[in-house]
Amino acid sequence: MLLQDRGEATVALGLAAALVIIWTSLFNIRGPGLFYEAQPSLELQDGEDSVFLRHAMNVEFPSPIDYTPIHEVCTHNPSTFRPGLLFSCEEQHGGVGMVRNQILKCIRYAIHGGGALVIPSMAKRNPKDISDIETSNEVPLEYLFDREAFITHLTGACPGIRLYNRAEDFPSYENRAGDPLSLVGDQFEPDHPRTGLSDPASWRGSFDSWLMEQNVAVAASTPVHVQIGQAYLEYPVHDDSLPFSSEFGKLLSFRADARALAARVLLQLQQRFDLSINPGKAINEHAFFGAHLRLEKDAVEAWSPEEGWRFSRMEDQFGEVYGEVRRSGLGVVYVACGDQGIVESFSEYISKRLREEEEEGGAGGGGGKGRNITIVTKNTLLPPHDLARLNELSFDQQALVDFLIMFKASFFMGVAHSSFPWTVALRRHEMSGFREGAATGEGKGDGGYANLGSDLLRDEFSVIMGMRRDYPYVDPFEWGLWP
Repeated sequence: MLLQDRGEATVALGLAAALVIIWTSLFNIRGPGLFYEAQPSLELQDGEDSVFLRHAMNVEFPSPIDYTPIHEVCTHNPSTFRPGLLFSCEEQHGGVGMVRNQILKCIRYAIHGGGALVIPSMAKRNPKDISDIETSNEVPLEYLFDREAFITHLTGACPGIRLYNRAEDFPSYENRAGDPLSLVGDQFEPDHPRTGLSDPASWRGSFDSWLMEQNVAVAASTPVHVQIGQAYLEYPVHDDSLPFSSEFGKLLSFRADARALAARVLLQLQQRFDLSINPGKAINEHAFFGAHLRLEKDAVEAWSPEEGWRFSRMEDQFGEVYGEVRRSGLGVVYVACGDQGIVESFSEYISKRLREEEEEGGAGGGGGKGRNITIVTKNTLLPPHDLARLNELSFDQQALVDFLIMFKASFFMGVAHSSFPWTVALRRHEMSGFREGAATGEGKGDGGYANLGSDLLRDEFSVIMGMRRDYPYVDPFEWGLWP
């Protein structure tokens, strides 16, 4: 159709320009990262239970995200967010638990500061030396997490925040006020207590004063870029509210292919061992035990037995897990470990202990009644076509499958010096009857997690191995790790 006059042409050009701006804005937020890796969907095989698999893959643990408490914080003050301020947190390093926590803290600081955010990235672990985590090999958010879900959740829960693929996409970035400024979260309170920053609400005021000291002023025409560096467990995650801390971690969902593989692992557990597993239920009782063995090369080097880390000795860690498995009465043990040789050693240890108990029972006239305990992993459960897909993933990407299975274990156990078991146990604690004491500690100094005879964490669903005296020190995961 031909335009009849100059007025119609002007309107058409205006609409076209608007559409280009909208399309460009959406691409800047939702377009693929520089290192985008495709996430294959769940491809059903002949005879598979599609309902089970889709439920297992899509149900957020322990319940779908509720934007309400995050939205309340983000919209409490209408002037929180301001044009001309951009935060970024590049090359966050560590295992899955720590990278996840660093990214969540970065988002929280961006909300405090009232700025836009570059979609976070992380450093890829050295595949030839898994103890080398501080590399310069930057990979995008989707290396571990679901990018689209992150964008949907954060913009839905916090409508004032703006997201960008790259800093260069930020309006007027080419006119920014100098080079990016570097900042760490506890820079304004470096000697904070073990429980974290004493007054997070004052962070914004300290931040604004710091900007003035840098001789910069936030303005849309000359934006300011602040890079958040990596601090350690310094943010008190319960400061906003217990509901906020419960929902905030759900902003980051694991990537889709890991969820699909975990769904198949769960289905195999159900079918091979005739376990009562409802994929739509957060935790199924009387199904399987989840054990995180932290004895890989990087762990033993970081927490050496010679320096007092008792549970870095294989015999001690195996013994603690075995005792808990026996108490649980569960016959299937799903093991998460990055070293299959350690899993094999654990399986041999379990068999040996069971034989010894049977022999002792027989010698004592008790009949030597035996009991079976079966050790399984994602590698032993996945069928060949899925095992091949798993083997294409990196060390940390494979760990995502273990996280998802451990969330659903009937009972879970791990050591106190790793963020993996704390991340799992704290998320599962959301369902515990002891949960209401978590924010205040009910007058205790343990965050409300140390129950049932433990001074670390023990509830109906999980236990962190040993007591504080069994470790040279225990980092404040219960205070500084988002569930």
